[in-house]
Amino acid sequence: MSTRALKAAWFHKWIVNLRPRPEEYGALVQANLTRSQPFPQAAGALNSDVLNSAVLPLMFSQYGTYLLPQAFPEGAPTHPCYPTGHGSVGGACIAALKFFFDGSQRIRPLLQSVGSDVYVPSEDGLSLVPYTGGDRDSLTIDGELAKLGFNISIGHGIRAGIHFRSSSLQSLLLGEAVALTVLQDRARSYNEPFTVSITKFDGTGATISNQ
Repeated sequence: MSTRALKAAWFHKWIVNLRPRPEEYGALVQANLTRSQPFPQAAGALNSDVLNSAVLPLMFSQYGTYLLPQAFPEGAPTHPCYPTGHGSVGGACIAALKFFFDGSQRIRPLLQSVGSDVYVPSEDGLSLVPYTGGDRDSLTIDGELAKLGFNISIGHGIRAGIHFRSSSLQSLLLGEAVALTVLQDRARSYNEPFTVSITKFDGTGATISNQ
């Protein structure tokens, strides 16, 4: 699943989209607002919504530049932004997990059956404490897998400033689509007839069957 998803991601990165990173877009904003020379042609074609954004003065007052702050001192990876490799692999592997497990099952009874419970990090992040939210008894496997997917993609790419939100979201859907084709191909290699239905990220269903 992982290698298939990564191949699909890199095909879109290099052959289809070639989308620049947020870091590169920030460099165009810097060039536009400081009228740097030589002046990039793309810097003169930026949308006015970006140039009038309220965040730009805040960034400049803190960093003395309009360049986008980065979590990584070495900057963003040098391959294109769209889609994310992390999200594509995450979306594919999550679809595979949904194939093997009943995603509608509630999490808490399963944990309690082995002497555990639903936990969340403490405020200082140093320990786990019981989750007391009103939805703790209705959390499902599918729901937790969706959280995992978004944490993998958005937590990695957007928090660090190396991906656009659309790159992160669409990568999960790409990985899911790849996984569904792999699962359907593999289904034909089993002699026992079966049909498995799963719920996709968008809430619609998908069926894998060899019948």
